Amino acid sequence: MSSSLNNPDKELTALLKTGNVLAFTQLYHKYSPKMYANMFKMVKDKEVVEEMVQVLFSRIWQQRETISYERDFSAYLYRAGSHLVCDFYRKLESDRKMTTQFKSTIIDHYSHIEEKIFFQESENLLEQALAELSPQQRQVYQLCKLDGFSYKETASKLGISPHTVKEYLCKAKNTVKSYMVKNMEIVTFLMFCFCIVLPY
Repeated sequence: MSSSLNNPDKELTALLKTGNVLAFTQLYHKYSPKMYANMFKMVKDKEVVEEMVQVLFSRIWQQRETISYERDFSAYLYRAGSHLVCDFYRKLESDRKMTTQFKSTIIDHYSHIEEKIFFQESENLLEQALAELSPQQRQVYQLCKLDGFSYKETASKLGISPHTVKEYLCKAKNTVKSYMVKNMEIVTFLMFCFCIVLPY
């Protein structure tokens, strides 16, 4: 067989089906740049497209004995490449929905997992979150949330009104919650490690 890349696809694919590595290599060098350019137009991510091209040709080699090229290898490649792109976007959309759903669950049930995650198992993370607070907010959060004092008791200790205590605590809780959401990977890890089941 000639080593020229201009060999007819029909001859190369016939040899490919018999496990001829040289035929596969020639098809790869002939079409991989074209497939990369075509798929890059749709995905716009170099690393993702490079992986897709490798997956595409890897499947062709693995399934070489059963694949039907219908006398047009290039058409088969473009159909298979399009399916990979579609699968990529379907998975991307699914992952986005899962991430959004999980994030929503964390926020909606924050009060239920606050003590279980932060107060029992993640003192360091709590300290980092509290460092984001102003001195007044931190004092109020410490007294009300961690020490269990009432608004009135906290107000008396700090020499401020119960209404001010309530305002400080509200802002402090929002800041801590925001910090928690931003550190979603840590929260997820802790939830799996300690088997926390969120109520529905």
